[in-house]
Amino acid sequence: MSNDNPEYYKAPRASRASRKVTLKSTVSSRGFLWNHTNDRWAGYESTLERDFLTILNVRSDVKLWQEQPEPVTYVDDQGTRRKHTFDVSVHLFNGETVACDVKPQKRLVRSGIEEVHRLIRRQHPDYADKFLIRTDRHISRALVRNAELFLRARTLRDEESIEELRRHLISMHGVHRLASLVALLNDQAAGFNAVLNLIDSRELKPVTRGSINDNIELEICKAV
Repeated sequence: MSNDNPEYYKAPRASRASRKVTLKSTVSSRGFLWNHTNDRWAGYESTLERDFLTILNVRSDVKLWQEQPEPVTYVDDQGTRRKHTFDVSVHLFNGETVACDVKPQKRLVRSGIEEVHRLIRRQHPDYADKFLIRTDRHISRALVRNAELFLRARTLRDEESIEELRRHLISMHGVHRLASLVALLNDQAAGFNAVLNLIDSRELKPVTRGSINDNIELEICKAV
């Protein structure tokens, strides 16, 4: 999309989080990122939470996610009414809703979040279809880096380069190194970006998991 087009950039709208994220903190990294599922700013309260939201932005099964949704009230085992705000509510294309919290693995037990989820699941079974806790064991650096690459590729998407790559792939089949597919286009930067776009659209499929780089092998997985 040309930057001469007035639609080239639209600033994200304000967040709809149920509570305001305080940016000042001496113990965690806080800030805002672009929620690509609703074109709004989304606040995060830790680097781990930011990384999780970045991954959500590129997942093909995610229709919409909302950080800091409305709090849910529950009663603890001592009979005290409490409120809990999930880090993010995720709405999938299959109609399911997933309530998620993000915690560092080393603080998981001490935080008591597993007990909070148990109580809310029992008292409010209709709040969500699934209740998940994600830690740094689930949010790998490779997943985050790949998500960042896909988001950049979406921003720089060039239809001419993508169509040129597709024309090459029509007569090809099997598994190929990413670098060899990039080399099909004269402009290497455009070629790399086009390959990322086709991975993103599931027209190319990584054979193995891990970070996307020149050496990963990609399968041409459907007619292009």
